Amino acid sequence: MLITYRRTGGVLSLLIVGAVLVATALTIAVGAVMLFVGAAIGAVVLLMRSAVPRSWRRRPVPPATPWPQETIEATVVSPSGPVDDTDLVRPGQRHK
Repeated sequence: MLITYRRTGGVLSLLIVGAVLVATALTIAVGAVMLFVGAAIGAVVLLMRSAVPRSWRRRPVPPATPWPQETIEATVVSPSGPVDDTDLVRPGQRHK
C-alpha cells in the first residue's frame, strides 16, 4: 500500500487563517469589554439613583399661572316678574 501526502495551500493560506483567528478573538474580546463597561455603567447609574434624594430627581410642578390682568364686567339682573323656564337653555339643548 502506497500512502502519498499532498501539501495544499501555503504560507498565504496560513496567514489568512491566522488573521481570521486573530480577528475573531479580537471581536470576542471587544464584545466582552463593551458588555463589561455597559454593566458597570448600569450599576453606577442604579447606585446613583438610589443615593440621590428623590426630590432632586423629580422637579416640582410649576404653579398654575394666574389669570391675565383683565376685568370681566357683568351686571346682575333681578327679574321683576315670574321666571319662565321655557326661556332657559339647558346643557345639550338648542336655543329656540
